[in-house]
Amino acid sequence: MAKVPLRKYNSEIEALIERGQTDEAIAHCRHVLTIFTKHLETYRLLGKAFLESKRYPDATDIFNRVLMAVPDDFVSHVGLSIIADDQKRLDDSIWHMERAFEK
Repeated sequence: MAKVPLRKYNSEIEALIERGQTDEAIAHCRHVLTIFTKHLETYRLLGKAFLESKRYPDATDIFNRVLMAVPDDFVSHVGLSIIADDQKRLDDSIWHMERAFEK
């Protein structure tokens, strides 16, 4: 089994998401999370992969988990804003986008 630094592995997962290979990215994220059960960056990537594949309930669940650990997480708030916008829940979309850019 090849040893790859986690940071590099996550970069490769992000590249999969950008290329639209979301099912593969999801599988890799789940694999990482079996070993590193609390790795927030991998959770973010998993949420992004679910978002890109329009699996909104799964993406919402993951982004909310990240927000429980990091309440001002930019990626999670933007992701939830995109989901709310797509579902025509404009007030929720605006609220999450405002949280994303607060500081």
